[in-house]
Amino acid sequence: MPLRGMIFDIDGTLVDTNSSHIEAWRRAFKRVGFDIPAARIKVEVGKGGDKLVPSVLGQELESRLGEALRREQKAEFLKIAEREHFRVFPCVPEFFQALREREIRTALATSSDKKHLQATMTSAGIDLPGLADVLVTKDDAESSKPAPDLIIVASEKLAVSPSDCAMVGDTVYDGQACQAAGVVFLGVLSGCSTESELLQAGACAVWRDTGHLYTDLDRALEIASLAAAATE
Repeated sequence: MPLRGMIFDIDGTLVDTNSSHIEAWRRAFKRVGFDIPAARIKVEVGKGGDKLVPSVLGQELESRLGEALRREQKAEFLKIAEREHFRVFPCVPEFFQALREREIRTALATSSDKKHLQATMTSAGIDLPGLADVLVTKDDAESSKPAPDLIIVASEKLAVSPSDCAMVGDTVYDGQACQAAGVVFLGVLSGCSTESELLQAGACAVWRDTGHLYTDLDRALEIASLAAAATE
């Protein structure tokens, strides 16, 4: 059966923001007294902040400092977004248009809140919700990635069964969330994860970035449809 829905991660998938999120976390940790290397933070990118902090510092420090750290990270990211011009990955508007022409509904699913997302879009100069049918942010889900909540809510808003959806993402946490939600995962190498890591996290195939995936769209949809059928 052909796919009826496509869900997109945003950071590292549609817009090149991962390095800025890493730097914002590094500054936030430093502000509360922890000199955490960027390389240690990089492996956590793709999780929500509620999962990232305890993974880096442990649950006891999360209980004491988690909320303050997330506030600091958000403030630092907004500062960076005001100064930087984030790059949109290739062929993003064309990708959404091609899916619309194929009658495949689209959703954005991000662990960021709406203020983070607006700052990202302003910096990048792109109206992402204007391209997609549905937007899901951290405010719509109880738990962030790698939990499946965001993806499940996205499929519900699309009115498409998870088994008829695929998700495009750049991290292993996207893949883990897809596996838990029963959604096919299409990996892109524009973020922090390697091809082998994405395949190990359940990607049915991996592309360089959105531009590569767009030019290979018909084959990608065939691969995703076959992968979805195999899990039924």
